[in-house]
Amino acid sequence: MNICVVRQLIGYKKHPSIKNKLVIDENVDDIVRSIFDMYANEHGSAEIVNYLNKNNYLSPMGYRKTGVVQDENKTNYNWNEVTLCNMLKNEVYIGNTIQNKKTVVSYKVKKIRTVEKEKQIRVNNTHEPIIDKDVFEKVNSILEKRGTNTKLKYDYLLRGLLYCYHCKRKLQIVLKKNSKRNSTSHPYITCSDYRSRGCYPLNINYEKFEKHILYVVKNITQIYADKEVFYLVYKKYQNETLDIREGFKRKIEQIDKAIYEINSNLDKMYMDKLKDILLEEDYIRYSQKFVLDRTNLLKQREELEQKLTQTEESNSTKDKTKEEKKIDELIENFLKLEQIDKMYLYRLINKIEIDKDKNVYIYFNFSKLK
Repeated sequence: MNICVVRQLIGYKKHPSIKNKLVIDENVDDIVRSIFDMYANEHGSAEIVNYLNKNNYLSPMGYRKTGVVQDENKTNYNWNEVTLCNMLKNEVYIGNTIQNKKTVVSYKVKKIRTVEKEKQIRVNNTHEPIIDKDVFEKVNSILEKRGTNTKLKYDYLLRGLLYCYHCKRKLQIVLKKNSKRNSTSHPYITCSDYRSRGCYPLNINYEKFEKHILYVVKNITQIYADKEVFYLVYKKYQNETLDIREGFKRKIEQIDKAIYEINSNLDKMYMDKLKDILLEEDYIRYSQKFVLDRTNLLKQREELEQKLTQTEESNSTKDKTKEEKKIDELIENFLKLEQIDKMYLYRLINKIEIDKDKNVYIYFNFSKLK
């Protein structure tokens, strides 16, 4: 099937030689990942749009027309919530191509209507994905729950990163006043409905907590700003990828062995049935169970083979020079770091857990130092 890419989206560009093929645009793929990460961690669309415009990022249309990612002097090409939400819903970012989304009702009226999902043409794995499927599904689940209510009143730097160490639920940031009359409200970190879950109460001044966390993060990034350390971490990541592929291969071998045993048992049972050793109804009952087990195993095998292919393609197609350049850029950003903004922080930290004794556990998105 010849898939035609109708519109080029931010994060992708046309393949230089293959018609209708998309390749990742390395100038903006990190921005796409950051947007999905922020929304997955419950930052609203209005909040993300404000961040993008505040930091002078050009909208997808602006980037396509000018080729510029950020422009301090930009006066137009602002991001908006409609563009952002359409982007978050688009399966192109998980490697799929969908066509026949809209159709013309009548050539006379020229009225366009949206085609039902069942009638749209979907082709999976037409190009390399930027976003993990789990992240994409989480984002769209949040979109569905929120509907149009995506605006957030307060923009806290750590909101969406904070979790309870005990119940593993997200912590809330709420405004509270002290007992003094006409006092000013201050944000506090709490674990809501802790009693109903058998958890522990929590009450931490958010402003002081944020300053402490940023102090710790800045110190750790200075340690990681050592280039030699980063190259060691990168090589360790490459080795871990190799271990993952070997793990997939071992699991596939185990499944093949289990399928072989099921087929052998089915052959033996059939021979026993022919010799009247096994009753017909027993043969049917046992064979149905074996066939169901084999079907499930074959499905697991197919999923593992897809994952194995993805990891091998990812490893073989990556340009090592480009990877090293990316690492150098990341290191330079660390060295120049003066103030941590929200999108950068989400690329840096996976989550922060707080226990009942106010001990803090920071989980970074990179390997630990020895």
